[in-house]
Amino acid sequence: MGISVKRGLLRGLAVPCALIVLSVGPALATPVTFAQFVQRNGASQAWTISTAGATTTVSASAPVYFSFSGVSGLPFSGPEAAMLTLSATSTQIGSCTVSCGAGDSLTQFGYAGTFSFIDAGVAPGANLLSGTFAVTGSPATTGAQFSANIGSGNGSFTASATAGNLNQLVLTSAYLAFLNETDEVASFSLSSLVPNFSVGTVTNNQAYPAAGSFNAAGSGTFSSNPGPVPTVPEPPTFALLAASLFGFGLVRGGRKFARKLGTKSAASAT
Repeated sequence: MGISVKRGLLRGLAVPCALIVLSVGPALATPVTFAQFVQRNGASQAWTISTAGATTTVSASAPVYFSFSGVSGLPFSGPEAAMLTLSATSTQIGSCTVSCGAGDSLTQFGYAGTFSFIDAGVAPGANLLSGTFAVTGSPATTGAQFSANIGSGNGSFTASATAGNLNQLVLTSAYLAFLNETDEVASFSLSSLVPNFSVGTVTNNQAYPAAGSFNAAGSGTFSSNPGPVPTVPEPPTFALLAASLFGFGLVRGGRKFARKLGTKSAASAT
């Protein structure tokens, strides 16, 4: 799916995570948007990218506001405070359209990883939405794909698949069921990257994103075709209350039984 580091290192990092759009389904499918997120209270999100050998890893952790849309029967409505975490890894080098110079476009294929939005509001710890995206074939055509213009403050991270290859993106939620899906999309978008995106050593018009940390303004949307079905779980507090009442009932019933037994014993003795 920012931290202070030398500016040169930060630039590389900025964009690789920039926009994550994971899609599964035929090109002509029309997914229904069922959720979105924005950064919380205007606070910038913290992202990090590291490159070790031929492996590039992108990660993020940030407080956000998460909202469901177009889905009825959920236990809450409106923006919900949540914690976003994301981690994605690729073993592919990025390719530039020209020479990886300023303004040129870099595209990097083959990202696999996970993301999650965990409730930090009404139901702390509940899984609002989580996802796993994977490389299921050639990295050039599966997994997530990152692209951005060198020197810019924006970028995109995308993936797509046919209806027969839904493993490229698997969505789960404590409140939603994804049934008979032919298309799923998860899109993470970053803007106002600080510092701007940059790359490392360029070889034959190819390069890895420069390593480092950065801050960004983040948002995103999630959709599927058909739309998910609400499956409202029993709130943890209700479950605990039910268990407590059940236990209380057993204890109280046991005491009544003991009293009755004692009364009968006394009657027999007389």
